[in-house]
Amino acid sequence: MSTTKRTAYILILTVIFCIAVYCSAFAGYHDNGLHLLKKLFNLDGDTESILLEILRLPRVLRGIIAGCCLAVSGMLLQSVSKNPLAEPYITGISSGAGFGIVLSVLFFGGTAYSLFGFTGALISALFVILFCGFGRFSITKLILVGLSVNMFAGAVISFLILKNTDKAYSLMYILTGNITENTGISDLHLILLFLCTVFLCGLFVPKLNFLRLDTGLTHNEKRKENYDITVIILSAFLAALSVLTAGILSFVGIVAPQISKLLFGNDYRWLFFSNILIGSAFILFADFISRIILYPVQIPLGLVIAFIGSPIFIYFLTRKGDFLHD
Repeated sequence: MSTTKRTAYILILTVIFCIAVYCSAFAGYHDNGLHLLKKLFNLDGDTESILLEILRLPRVLRGIIAGCCLAVSGMLLQSVSKNPLAEPYITGISSGAGFGIVLSVLFFGGTAYSLFGFTGALISALFVILFCGFGRFSITKLILVGLSVNMFAGAVISFLILKNTDKAYSLMYILTGNITENTGISDLHLILLFLCTVFLCGLFVPKLNFLRLDTGLTHNEKRKENYDITVIILSAFLAALSVLTAGILSFVGIVAPQISKLLFGNDYRWLFFSNILIGSAFILFADFISRIILYPVQIPLGLVIAFIGSPIFIYFLTRKGDFLHD
């Protein structure tokens, strides 16, 4: 594929991303949001200004962070595992995050439940990665251990919910996934954490094409193994960061990398930036739909993403081409 064609795709994705930002920040059920866009340049403390400053713009920021983190995390895992079905939660992150959220709601009144989820996700992922690092590291072992941790923690979460039926609705709503203001850290710290992590991932982009080589073709197996472990740690941290901003969201980490690969092939120099745009736009459009589809009720973001993501995922599974062996 020519550089001109790839550049054109990046420009189209940028336009789609900007439309998603506009819809999420300004558009609503009753109007197209033009008056809110004008209000952005004249924030004077009225109701609409407060709506933008306190609710809409922070939600857009968190949606961008969550979508970017999930998409790039999925891209990294699919790269090192050579498995197009790999997704950010295979390292046990979803179960660890869910367990942290449940503990926060049951024993701490839900205070900073996203921070609890973030901490639980990191602990779970580090446990799985460290366990798989004993002896010779193996992607297959990583997937199986992560699956086991997810199943065990999932059973514990279900048991705790059944034992606390009075909080079952709130727990299920939170666990479904929503862009939250209850992160436990300031937006500035969140942005700095996000930018530093994405920058570190960007440093590994030139190496990702090397990591796609078959094991038998590489000259230094130990060095490649170290790259794998480092990239997996970065991927796990990105997924945990998405939990901090938007809870546990499915499909984005699988679908976004596959759409990107369909457009740009296997050159990770392009895939890195395209995944940032696609993942962010995916979350922002889903957030917009969650606000308007059953207005004035806002349905959980995770449900909208599942409704949109599952047909796309099925398409990639059934389309012509050797998807499972890309």
